[in-house]
Amino acid sequence: MIGHSEYVTKGKRLSTPQIFDCAPLDTYAQRITQGFVFVGGTLTLPGLFLALSGLLNYQIAYYGAVISGAVAATLLVFVWLSWAGMPLTLEVHTDQLIIKRRWWRAIRVPFHAVEAVTILNVATDLQRTARAFNAGVFGYQGPFTSARYGRLFCMVTDRDRTIAIARHHDRILIVSPYQPTTFMATLRESMSAKD
Repeated sequence: MIGHSEYVTKGKRLSTPQIFDCAPLDTYAQRITQGFVFVGGTLTLPGLFLALSGLLNYQIAYYGAVISGAVAATLLVFVWLSWAGMPLTLEVHTDQLIIKRRWWRAIRVPFHAVEAVTILNVATDLQRTARAFNAGVFGYQGPFTSARYGRLFCMVTDRDRTIAIARHHDRILIVSPYQPTTFMATLRESMSAKD
């Protein structure tokens, strides 16, 4: 948590947002991310070697280089999108929670849309989801469908430090602050002060 201060402006008492860092990637996410990067890099080698050896003049070698290059480019785009969408900080404001991401637009969750906030251990469940957008590359991001918890939307970097935010008429939002209990207490306090 970076800090908190209060100041007075034109007779109104305002509160600066409380900022919490997201947890670093857990070991599973690190291994999956490194594996994707390694495979993508390795797939660029056939085209390079074929070009250096002069074998690209043969039709089968040319198509092999094009296919391996296309697969490598696809992996590169997926890794880049995952990196860009990785959550960095969680900002608790007086009326909303803002999830700042590395490059993508921030996610805003107004307090009036929140039903409950609790610690929820989803460590094993995120690996066994029926459907998932990104289950490990630079974290666990996007919509998930879980047999145990139903429909989830994850912005998680560490499966062992997870907070569930139940929302009205929307998927349960899962986040992973570096200090889960402190974050949850601060969020609940801000929500109750709003009421």
